[in-house]
Amino acid sequence: MTRIAIVGAGPAGLSLAYFLKGNRKVDATIYESMEELGLKPCAWGLITGIENIIPIPNETIISEIRGFRIYLDNKLVFDIRTDNKLGYIIDKPLFLKRLSEEVNVEFNSKVIKKDDKYYVNNKPIDHDKVIFATGHYSVSKSMSIPAIQYITDYEIDKEVVEFYFYSGFLGYAWVFPDREGSKIGIGGYAEVPELKERLKQILKGRIKMFHGARVTDYGVIEDRLDGNYTGEALGTVYAITGEGIRPSIISSKILADSILTGKDFKKEFKKSKLYWSLKWHAKIIKMTKERDPTTVRLSKALLNNDPQLILKFAIGDFNRVDLIKIFGRSLI
Repeated sequence: MTRIAIVGAGPAGLSLAYFLKGNRKVDATIYESMEELGLKPCAWGLITGIENIIPIPNETIISEIRGFRIYLDNKLVFDIRTDNKLGYIIDKPLFLKRLSEEVNVEFNSKVIKKDDKYYVNNKPIDHDKVIFATGHYSVSKSMSIPAIQYITDYEIDKEVVEFYFYSGFLGYAWVFPDREGSKIGIGGYAEVPELKERLKQILKGRIKMFHGARVTDYGVIEDRLDGNYTGEALGTVYAITGEGIRPSIISSKILADSILTGKDFKKEFKKSKLYWSLKWHAKIIKMTKERDPTTVRLSKALLNNDPQLILKFAIGDFNRVDLIKIFGRSLI
């Protein structure tokens, strides 16, 4: 039996253990340094379809998303409402708690490396393989951007999410529904004081909490495709949208399947739609910083196209033809 130590009980680590459980060939234990789950601030959005990979208990669903509004310089550009379910707003801490009840997690367990060996709470880890699902904490600061978020009592339509883009700013702000009120945040290529200043324009309601974190925007970290990393520690965050929960879960599914079948993770991951779409998100961010620092071309591309096509791009469900339609041959 292969004994696997998973470091980090976020979406990537917990889902990896979930996908491995019940197999007699593998015994997985998660080591989590905190005593609570889901502390990293995010908007808690999940695109529909992920429920086909991992269960989403009804009690963890705050609302079903059926529409979105997009603003440019605080002017409404798109107001789309559909009959289809586009995704969910979940209670992330509760979702992770329910997932943790299905697997073996040891809380308050800090893993460190010393003399090429791993220790948990200063005791040697007796495992055959160590996999890091430690999120942005194990990623260089140069590979991430800051994001901040306020929790307020401002009531928004529970079935709609809002996105705010600004001329000359590479990033965006958001207003997502919460159980009681909204999450109002922003992330991008700016220092925290500038992010706070921009957010003042859309901040509404009584502030109940403020928090911040860094979000990986680099794309897939190629030298970590050795089967020892998963989730955001591997770079599985869509660079343009900042979506990380779903791609982290998908990356762990690919890793778990590779472990159970004995296949090479790097080859399997590079064959996936996830790898290809993450790569293009990161590439477009890089090209925008180099060729379009005022974000004029990027803004036009995202806001002058069919919203359904932009939605496909945002969630990673696009192909090369879609890229050409959105960004043109000169960019691609």
